Amino acid sequence: MTKIAIVGFGFMGRMHYGNWKKIRGAKVVAICDANLAQLTTVTGGNIAGSDATTDFTGVDIYDDFAKMLAAGGFDVVDVTLPTPLHPDMTVAALRAGYHVLCEKPMALKVRDCDRMLKAAEASGKTLLIAQCLRFWPEYVALRKLLLSGRYGRVVAADFFRASCAPDPKGAHGWFLDEKKSGGCLLDLHIHDADMIAWLFGKPKCVSAWTHLRADGVLNHAQLRYVYPDKVVSATVSWAAAKTLGFEASFRVTLEDATIVLDAKRPNPFMVYPSTGKPFAPKVPKIGAYEAEQRYFLDLLAGRADTSILTARDARDSIALLEKAKRTVAKA
Repeated sequence: MTKIAIVGFGFMGRMHYGNWKKIRGAKVVAICDANLAQLTTVTGGNIAGSDATTDFTGVDIYDDFAKMLAAGGFDVVDVTLPTPLHPDMTVAALRAGYHVLCEKPMALKVRDCDRMLKAAEASGKTLLIAQCLRFWPEYVALRKLLLSGRYGRVVAADFFRASCAPDPKGAHGWFLDEKKSGGCLLDLHIHDADMIAWLFGKPKCVSAWTHLRADGVLNHAQLRYVYPDKVVSATVSWAAAKTLGFEASFRVTLEDATIVLDAKRPNPFMVYPSTGKPFAPKVPKIGAYEAEQRYFLDLLAGRADTSILTARDARDSIALLEKAKRTVAKA
């Protein structure tokens, strides 16, 4: 039995908690949050599936991270805190002798990512960053199709991820402070930046064209990822109308097919071949969060395919976006 301690019990903490409960051989035995009201306050997010329980029978509750680490009784620390807290909390947990699963983005700066990697290496413990898109069923199926070579080489790819801006007075208002969240260019686009690197490898360079709101918040960006043999672009936005809701989509054009994910279509995920009938590819039935948490346990057991995800992959995606920020042209 792998025993888990979760630190940070907002929306993502509850998401992880609910999925740990689905996994045989894993058990949450401790939860830590500086604000214990989080345990009885269920916070919404942009996707469904966060656990709404307020019954924590059999779980040790802490409001002090150092005390939880000292008390022990678990194998893994699952860090689901705001991004600025990731490096220090992760390093402390690793030095205390625990494996760490940490939410994305890994950190705000590459130098902090490197500090986390060094702590993992020195401790001999496993560190993984929860880049959930690498486990998202449609993206997993997309990668499988590309690797098969069935439809030839990739000609172009475009990724889109958008929602309305967080409510500045709500529980997620801190996201609007770029010094805390990295803004939409880091916190939201990290998914597609990481996916682009996973699908196509490291680009030659990346550049961004951005828009700022009147209050200075970066709320929209278009990015170009430069490869010698394909055109790859992405859009990330907090400028979408609230009535749109959250949207994540892609179009990948190959020599002999176009692959589309678009939740607004009657059949969201489709392959349109040059010849023959369009079809909906088979996708994994397991949810992305459960899949990534199972993958982490497989890493601990030494049976995971590390080409799927490593902590260094997550670090390299942060490095990509640092480069993009240096190229920003503002509209």
